[in-house]
Amino acid sequence: MTKIRLKLSKGEEVKYISHLDLLRTFQRAIKRAGLPINYSQGFNPHPIMSFALPLSVGTTSETEYMEMELKREIKPEQVMDQLNEVLPKGIEIKKAEIVNNNSRKDFGLICMADYNAKIELKNDIHVDVKTELQKMLNTDEILIDKKTKKGMREINIIPLMHELDILKQDEKNIDLYLKLSAGSKANLKVDLVLQALEKHIQGFEVDYAAIHRTELWIEKDGEILRPIA
Repeated sequence: MTKIRLKLSKGEEVKYISHLDLLRTFQRAIKRAGLPINYSQGFNPHPIMSFALPLSVGTTSETEYMEMELKREIKPEQVMDQLNEVLPKGIEIKKAEIVNNNSRKDFGLICMADYNAKIELKNDIHVDVKTELQKMLNTDEILIDKKTKKGMREINIIPLMHELDILKQDEKNIDLYLKLSAGSKANLKVDLVLQALEKHIQGFEVDYAAIHRTELWIEKDGEILRPIA
């Protein structure tokens, strides 16, 4: 038995497919690629595979992670090549590596995610957004309504925003870098940050935002690491 961890990209062509659609796509691709995937036991066997933090519909990414359990040892490069031959346009395996069984809970250790957001504003903005961001980060509290399983509730997003930076700005376009809390313990979506910016920065009204996830991070044994080195 071999456990393979894969790093993959999800491009513009497939940004509107759901996580369930992505799961089904890989189930079919694995079968077409002829990979000897392991199946669970019981009345309803299913391929043993899992994905790290699911991506929101409409978001692209260059750092999605998944694991699969194979019945026999196969070189990671071979798994990557065979899958890339059959995956649809917009999904591509970038890296592959063998991981041991002790890594089983790694995806549950995800703590942060990096994003780039290309923002088009409704109107020209004449303030220095970088300065305004710094003012926001220096406050103790920014309250935003967040939808939860128990309904809407107000949360303070300041502890969940680790870095915000302007990569580029002109009158109507802003490229924003974000490092946000992510995972099962605390998760902040880019959309909520944009709501906060609209609330706190004069003239900041989002017309359209293209969101791209650039990395996921896990906290393991006191270190912040990438799921694949």
